[in-house]
Amino acid sequence: MGKIMKHPFSGALYEVDIGGNVMVREGKIEGLFDSSGRWLSGELRQADPQLCVWITNNPPSPLNARKTHHIN
Repeated sequence: MGKIMKHPFSGALYEVDIGGNVMVREGKIEGLFDSSGRWLSGELRQADPQLCVWITNNPPSPLNARKTHHIN
């Protein structure tokens, strides 16, 4: 699995899987959500959509990022 983050209010663990989905665990209950926070499977059916979007955001590496300035 990839990035892991603890929700600051609920304490739930958010973990990105290899497919870009988010496994959320609250105690012994877990659920799988897509990158926008929509439920896919599992007993846990609610997640913070903003945290799902944030944790799955994969900006390009600095070596591959295109320059955005227009100064010659």
